[in-house]
Amino acid sequence: MGIIELGQYAAALTAIAVLLGMFIKWAIVKPIKTYIDQATYPIHPESNGGRSLSDVAQTVNRIESNIKDLDYRLNSIEELVTKPATRARKATN
Repeated sequence: MGIIELGQYAAALTAIAVLLGMFIKWAIVKPIKTYIDQATYPIHPESNGGRSLSDVAQTVNRIESNIKDLDYRLNSIEELVTKPATRARKATN
């Protein structure tokens, strides 16, 4: 058995291993990856038009900011409304 024959065996085994690897990737890994992509589609950031978890977090932060702003405005209005009444009571006492 010469070195050339050993090289031919090694090349044949390598070609068979590559073909087997390609078949495994095509027949097993690709369907699993497709299944995982479909199952996790709603949680991918920016992948589904605003229905992802990161979009929800940003929306909640925006709503929280708006509520804090409204709370500040409401407190300011309440202060303006109640202060004159307090002043009027103090002036009459």
